[in-house]
Formats: sequence, C-alpha cells, structure tokens
Amino acid sequence: MLQFGCIAVGVVFFGQSAFATTYQVGTSRTYQSPCALFKASGVALQPGDIIEVDAGTYTDVCQVTASGTAQAPIIMRGAAGPRPVFDATNADVSGSGSVPRAIFQWTNASYWQVSHLELEHAANGDKNGSGFRLTAGAHDVTFDDMSIHDNQDGAQSDSNSVITIQNSDIYANGANDGQSHNLYLQGDVVRLIGNHIHDSHGGQNIKLRTRYIEIIGNYVENAGNYEVDLIQSANTAMPNANAVLIGNVFIRATSSDNNSQTILFGTDNATDPNGSRNGALYAIGNTFILRNASNQLFHVLTTTPAPAPTHIYLYNNIVYATVPGTHLTSDATTDGYVTGSNNFIADGIAGGVALTATVGGTNPGFAGSDDYHLASASPAIDVGLVHPQYADGSGTMQNGAPTVEPTPPIGTEARYVVGSGIDLGAFEFGNGDGAHGFDEDGGMSSGGGKGGGCCEVDGSAAASSWALLGLVALSLSRRRRRRR
Repeated sequence: MLQFGCIAVGVVFFGQSAFATTYQVGTSRTYQSPCALFKASGVALQPGDIIEVDAGTYTDVCQVTASGTAQAPIIMRGAAGPRPVFDATNADVSGSGSVPRAIFQWTNASYWQVSHLELEHAANGDKNGSGFRLTAGAHDVTFDDMSIHDNQDGAQSDSNSVITIQNSDIYANGANDGQSHNLYLQGDVVRLIGNHIHDSHGGQNIKLRTRYIEIIGNYVENAGNYEVDLIQSANTAMPNANAVLIGNVFIRATSSDNNSQTILFGTDNATDPNGSRNGALYAIGNTFILRNASNQLFHVLTTTPAPAPTHIYLYNNIVYATVPGTHLTSDATTDGYVTGSNNFIADGIAGGVALTATVGGTNPGFAGSDDYHLASASPAIDVGLVHPQYADGSGTMQNGAPTVEPTPPIGTEARYVVGSGIDLGAFEFGNGDGAHGFDEDGGMSSGGGKGGGCCEVDGSAAASSWALLGLVALSLSRRRRRRR
C-alpha cells in the first residue's frame, strides 16, 4: 500500500471483470447513444461493464437504473478525442413520472465512473433541469473530465448520494432566478477535486446541502450570486456535518447579485425545522480574493440554539482584497465563531479578532495580478502551521496539510513542502522545480511533504480511493531523488 495523506491507497485500478462487456456506442454503432443502450431489450448492464461513447452530438435523455459494485463500477466514458456532447435543447427533462429531470438521471443506481462527456442545455418549466442527477438512493458515482454548462442546474442530488466530481469544467449553469446553480447537491457526501467552477447565472457556484463536504484544489470564481453555500437539510442534522476546504482558489466577482456574502455556512433559513449544519467549517491553505468593497468572506447563520460544533477554523490561508472596505466576517456573531492561526490577512480587511499568528501586509506577494502563485519575496513563504487539522465525516481528526495544489484552471498536481516550512495559500513556492519529490523506493524523500489529509471520510465511499489513484500513478512514474 502507498500512503497519501491519511488514506492508504492500494494500487488497484478498476477494470473489467472476467465477464464484463465493452459496449461501443455512437451514431454508426448498434446502439446509437448511451440512452438507447440503457433502454435496449436484452441488455442488462453488469458490474465492470464499459460504455465507450464516440464523439458526436446526442439529444436523448434517460434514467440510469443499473448498478456496479465498489470493486467493479460500471464505466461510461467518451472515446479519445473531443468529448461527446449531450445537448438537451429540445428534450423533456420535466421530471414528471418516469421522465428524468436531467440528461442522465441515476435512479437508485450506484457505483459508476463517468468521464470525458459534455452536458448542456437541460431546462424545464420549473427551472431545475440538470446536467446530471442522483436520486432515489443512488450513490457512489464519480465524474471526471466533464464539461457541464448552460443547464438550469449543473447537477442535482438527494437521498444518501455520494458524489465525486474532479478535473471538470462547470460553468454558466443557472436560470438567473437565484435558486438554480452551477452545483446544487444534497445527500451524504460530496467531494470536489481539481475543478474549475465559475460564472454561474444568477445563483451560487457551489450550493451544497450534503452532510459531509470536501472541496479540494479547485478554482472557483465569478459567481452570479455568491461563491459557496454550505447549508441545511435533513442530512446535515446528523453528527459530523463538517465541511473541509483545502488548497482552493476562490475569486469573488467584481459585481454580483449579492456582493456581500461570499461563503455562507450553517443555514439559509434561521427558522428551518432541520436546524443549521451540525458541524464545523475548516478552511486550510486556500487563497481568497475579494474584489468588491462590499465583500464579506464568511457568514455564519444558525438556528437557535446553534448546534454545538458550529465553528469556522482558518489555518494557512491567504485573504487578499483588491479594493478597500472588505470584511473577513459578515457580523460580530460570525466573528465569534472564527478561530485559527497562521493566515495572511491583508491590511484593511476587517474581522478575525480571535485569529493568532496572523501575517499582515498590503500585498501577499503574488507572482502576477491574476497569477496567485507566490513570488520569491512573498511574506507567505515558510510561515504556515505544520499540521493543521480538521474533523472528517466520522468526527476523526485528520492532518489537513495539502497534498495537492491546483493547476489552473483545471486539475491538480502533487504538492510538497519546499524550504523550511509550509507556505500559506493554495500554492507552494517552488513546488514544480524538482527540488522535492519521491525517492527511489517510491516514498516521500526527506525534502518532501509532511503528509496531508486530503482527504478521508469514514471509509464508505469507493470514490475516495479512486479519486487519488492518479496520485498513486504519479508516485510510480516520478520516482526521483531530491536535488542536493
């Protein structure tokens, strides 16, 4: 086993079982679309089956009802080359009866890996047509290398869903009503890793009512309303409804429908009988950019009384404003929930009175005006807390030092500690210069990272391991010594 962060990941790549079938799908094939395959008589998808979709444009929509297993998920992927495009411009995604509310709707169907597809133009009269949807008990579906855009909701989920979305471009979703979003997910667990999530139409970039949340190594910017909304549902009343933000870049729009709130945590309705989230928010090693004088980075809104775990923990972040007048917190109540240490907070950003070991200054020393890597003279270099911690979805404390950093606009790469300490923000100065890496045994070299916590829930989701197999492959292909 190889250890990355707090997860021991075996080098096991899911593939076809001895009895699995590969289906070639396309306009010149026996099955002219994935939906045609799913609906075909005599076809019963089995664990480990692969559906490979030719490039082209497909206009039908459907429910997915077959399940794989944790060991042998069903795979649906676009063939090499341009992504297959699924255009729902004239499709019925009303959600009425057996009609789906999305281009692909997983209905009590679980253990899938979906990659290299483009989903667009899902719309209905209720303004909740989605690129994809998990419902009726569907769980453990991983999406990779997707383009999801110009739908009323980029994605939806409910029930006990467990979803991983990684290395994907999610943008321009929303119906300009403030109630539809780039991502609008409920359920048990959501993991967002290495995505570019941006330019929502009138709603949030990320709106999550899931119990446990991991947002890691993403580039999130220019929401039509606010960037992140982590609020209440029946599931969030359960214990350990924690949210973890590690190693992301969040860039506030210069103007939006709600310039004040940037990240809301707790509830959007103080009278909701579900109560506010029964957990805490951990923000570790992120870069936050505020670009409007009205911007307030964090807002904690709770029911009365607030759940005991309600809190915001800030470690190793950079918070920078391009204009005067911004606030770290929205009000005194929110400020009372915020603690942490070793953050760069630009001079003039109000709030955060309980934070310790804060690095101040007018400039965090970015490499450029739109490049949030660090320059060599940055005051954010080598001053981070070595072992920041967070509580995962089981309540277990984990090491939150980042093991990946974004590769803007999409994707991540392994992050190492360069120099005498960890840097603040989403990027480690000198990370890609070859000075730190893997020794010839495939383990971390003496100059490598200290082992981060990105990220583990409670062992219930196979997608967690699959999401990090790329890092395992990286370790096997980049066995190199530290430069001396």
